[in-house]
Amino acid sequence: MSEAKKKVTAAVGGFGRYAPVIGLVLVIVVFSALTGGGLLSVVNLQNMANQVIVTALVAIGAVFVYGVGNFDMSLGGAVLLSAVLGAMAAVRSGSIFLALAVCLAVSALLALIKGLFSAYIEVPFFIFTIVLGSVISSVVLVIMGSETTVYLKDAVKPVPSFDFTQMTIINVICLLGYFAVCLFLFNYTPVGSKVRMMGGNRISAKQSGINDKKMQVLTFLISSVGIALAAFILIIRTRTIGSQTAGSTGTDVMIALVLGGMPISGGPKSKISAGLVGALIVTVLNSGLTMIGLSTGVIQIVRGIVFIIVVLVASFSYRGRLLPR
Repeated sequence: MSEAKKKVTAAVGGFGRYAPVIGLVLVIVVFSALTGGGLLSVVNLQNMANQVIVTALVAIGAVFVYGVGNFDMSLGGAVLLSAVLGAMAAVRSGSIFLALAVCLAVSALLALIKGLFSAYIEVPFFIFTIVLGSVISSVVLVIMGSETTVYLKDAVKPVPSFDFTQMTIINVICLLGYFAVCLFLFNYTPVGSKVRMMGGNRISAKQSGINDKKMQVLTFLISSVGIALAAFILIIRTRTIGSQTAGSTGTDVMIALVLGGMPISGGPKSKISAGLVGALIVTVLNSGLTMIGLSTGVIQIVRGIVFIIVVLVASFSYRGRLLPR
């Protein structure tokens, strides 16, 4: 390779590394202009802070799952079931700590089911998660019965409520704490290197001595913590959980990972920052499109177009770099 070509390749690689952050800045600038500065108003920043937390928590954990090459379509359903059962536990006990414990237990159980299925059943995993998501929605309807919403105000004793400042502190602690743990696991322990190796070439990873079955279960369990925290925050923030809760979370997470610079096929390009940066982009995009007056249907169309474009661009970028599977 010539010296000039090496410099061009290095420049492209350097731009690609920072492209998600550049994209986030551009989205903020564009929608700030289109909304006359309304995007960055105090009220809207507060709204976006509340909106980003759920997507970010789930997306950060999903990096481990997508990183090994598992395409999980049931993330929204997992948040929904955890939130519904957690809210019911809070109503019957009046304890938010029991609600958190139930959220953790439910999400961990679902993670174990998905991990074992992925490890031992030779069926395309994304098909299983599509079916699982449908089953979870049906289970929620059966559990709730004639009730369409669970209200914390109906608890046997008052469940503590939080003002905006307190909720912000809880959000920041949960998000930064989970992000720090995942960043450490992914970048500074063998877990991250094994995830990237399995996503790049699972056969080679097995031949190098990696226990792929154990790793698949572990990645889902790590992801389940983010799902549980997201469900818990929904419970204490909204204080009402319905059958449509977290309906768009699964799609938002996929879009966030791609916009954050991670290929949904996983592999060497997987990175924890993709979940956080991508979630910020999705939140700003949703807020900006809403503020300029687009309907929900049009917003979904725009989001879909953006997702397709980014996936196409990313596929051309990564296709020649990944090892054959």
